[in-house]
Amino acid sequence: MADAAEQQNILYQRLTQSVQTAPGSTTPTLRKALTEYVKQASIANEDCIGSESDFPSDLQAYITKVRKYAYKVTDEDIEQLRQAGYNEEAIFEITLSIALGAGTKCLMQGIAAIEGASDAITNHSSNSQG
Repeated sequence: MADAAEQQNILYQRLTQSVQTAPGSTTPTLRKALTEYVKQASIANEDCIGSESDFPSDLQAYITKVRKYAYKVTDEDIEQLRQAGYNEEAIFEITLSIALGAGTKCLMQGIAAIEGASDAITNHSSNSQG
């Protein structure tokens, strides 16, 4: 029987696979690229691998907004995508791909922080004893 961490990893892998490869209105290539770009992108540092300009021009502002300020997305943003020719399913898939990348990034940062804190405690304890 898998432990909780293994089960969570399996579920995460299934989610990622589903978002990136399931049949849909957008291509798996676009969904994967969106997820990977956002996962690697930094809100403060634009010098990450790739940029919004690597994506179709009618998506660039939306990618930036969802990636940096998801709480600011409005009906007008969605309407602009509709006007550009994206249907509801495509908009959902694009948004979900960006959100998956952002969520993965937060998860990775959280794990790194926990490991860093754990390392700091271990290092501090071993330095105090010596």
